[in-house]
Amino acid sequence: KICAATSAIFIAAASLFLWYLLFENDFSVEYVATYSSTTLPTLYKISAFWAGQQGSFLLWLLIHAITGAVLTCRRTSAAALGIFFLLQSVLVLLVLAKSPFAENPAEVFEGVGLNPLLQDFWMAIHPPIIFVGYALLAVPFALSLGSLLTEAASRAWLEEARIWTLAAWSFLGAGIFIGGYWAYKVLGWGGYWGWDPVENSSLVPWLLAAVLLHLINLARKKSAVLAQAHVAATFTYSLVIYGTFLTR
Repeated sequence: KICAATSAIFIAAASLFLWYLLFENDFSVEYVATYSSTTLPTLYKISAFWAGQQGSFLLWLLIHAITGAVLTCRRTSAAALGIFFLLQSVLVLLVLAKSPFAENPAEVFEGVGLNPLLQDFWMAIHPPIIFVGYALLAVPFALSLGSLLTEAASRAWLEEARIWTLAAWSFLGAGIFIGGYWAYKVLGWGGYWGWDPVENSSLVPWLLAAVLLHLINLARKKSAVLAQAHVAATFTYSLVIYGTFLTR
């Protein structure tokens, strides 16, 4: 619990520091110079945090770390927690490799600013909601794999997995709805759904999460469906990873 809380605190501190750099217009940091400017309104300075690849990974890590801290306060199995924090360590390595705090090789006095298409109210809401869904889907995967590592025939993980999957499915669904409206209203894609890779990378895990929810409910009553629930949990999170790296 102490390690999880410490990790979450330091990751939150790193996130707050990135916001500080954005608001202070510290263009000696490459990420700030690329996605912010002195004339950018406050709302879009907040949104600039997740406007680029590096910031998106940090946002994902932040939500993941907060979720991990919550999990340690619940009766989650040690095996599942081990898997979850192993995933978190991979995200930490990604943030270190793609650091939003990298020094700007050129000396500049004004940033590029946020893409005009991204300067919209929904930019402040849509990406965080999607990443909450992505981060929460790690929980049923960790619970499933933790159960397989300890007692393959156990159904004890299903109830907790159902709660987290339902939360993840809800956040992803809300994010997809908002994203579709945003695309129609601002980006001019010609419809609520353009089968863009970014749209599909959130739709496919959402569909698999719906399948996982049904299989979990069935597996709670019929042990014959337990294997399919494990497979669905694995594929759902695998498609989150695949979709993220496909679009980012």
